[in-house]
Amino acid sequence: MDRRQALLIPVTCGIAFFLGVESGGFQLVLLKVAEEFRLEPVMMGGVVTSQFIAIFLGPLLFGWISDRIGKKTVLLFSMVFFIAGCFGAALSGTVVFFACAVFILGLGFSVCESIGSSLLSDSFPGKESIYLNIMQCAFSLGAVISPLVFSRLLQEGTVSWRAVFMTAGGGYVLVYPLLVLSRDIRPRTENVNPQRKGFPFIKIIKPGSFSSFFGILLFAMMVCVAIEAGISFFADSLFVNEFGNTELGAYAISGFWFSMTVSRLFFSRLKMKPQTMVMLGFLSICLLLLFSLPVRSSYILLAVYFLLGFAGGPIWPMIIGLGASLNQKRSGTNTSILYASGGLGGIFIPVLIGFVAERHGFYNSFWLLVVLSALGFFLIWFGVKWRRT
Repeated sequence: MDRRQALLIPVTCGIAFFLGVESGGFQLVLLKVAEEFRLEPVMMGGVVTSQFIAIFLGPLLFGWISDRIGKKTVLLFSMVFFIAGCFGAALSGTVVFFACAVFILGLGFSVCESIGSSLLSDSFPGKESIYLNIMQCAFSLGAVISPLVFSRLLQEGTVSWRAVFMTAGGGYVLVYPLLVLSRDIRPRTENVNPQRKGFPFIKIIKPGSFSSFFGILLFAMMVCVAIEAGISFFADSLFVNEFGNTELGAYAISGFWFSMTVSRLFFSRLKMKPQTMVMLGFLSICLLLLFSLPVRSSYILLAVYFLLGFAGGPIWPMIIGLGASLNQKRSGTNTSILYASGGLGGIFIPVLIGFVAERHGFYNSFWLLVVLSALGFFLIWFGVKWRRT
């Protein structure tokens, strides 16, 4: 391994870290954005949805291209989208401009995370699980630090909510030259048949394929991201509207991501089948949410957020791993399809939570997440049972 190849490790970790800064920061300041633009809960959900629509489209548009022209090239291109979206959101004067900027940001976000993971995996065969865990920890670290820091700065009046996006975009400006200097040892995926035309994901998601285990994983990823979005994006609104506490929301978001980091490190070393970890994760989330619904205590809810992060930690990486293992020749395409399905899951849940919260309060919107987590459990249980027959 030469220095330029080794440079990919800190570069992808930097990419993941500032994605975490944006993700955790956006979850914190969503209520501030709503206050400035005078948005109702449903409209708040719509703003979040604009990012998830882009997260759905981005991997589908660029994942298959990365298998042909090189993942580093696509990653450089997508970083420009993320930078432009971040600075656009920071400078926006209307909610329409902000939503458009968040959409552009979301395109860069999804492609950077999916292609960055695939690039790291391809560049270090045999050690991909170690480096991918490190990359995910870097993302979680950014998501932990961001709410804590910006919550304090916002309370002091030092900065506005726009600083979250300026910081994330500025971080990418610093990381960009390092990616240019790095070396991708596998710019193209091997054994790609040039006679095949069209979008490769159409060949994978074709009639009959949804009866396969990969199709079940797609639905499970939708559920996973929908739950994650529902838990994290409305944490601050939940604590402010239900308990009148402006500090615990930031602690809940940071605690959620911190315990998720610990969980991923813990479960990555357990000798347990990935599908078992995913089922346990969904089941634990369902039980924790059911426990929290009748207990109207802000501090107990804060503890539940920590536990939810730990329970949900292994779900996302294990689904990615299971999906990639089904077709290892097209790693960029496979991971991009799974990322896209996750984005699709995040499109509807923010609006639904906003709709329920507007009528029955944010606390009662947890019922939607209870149903989703139960659905995730039964999806994987059915998939595992079906594969054995």
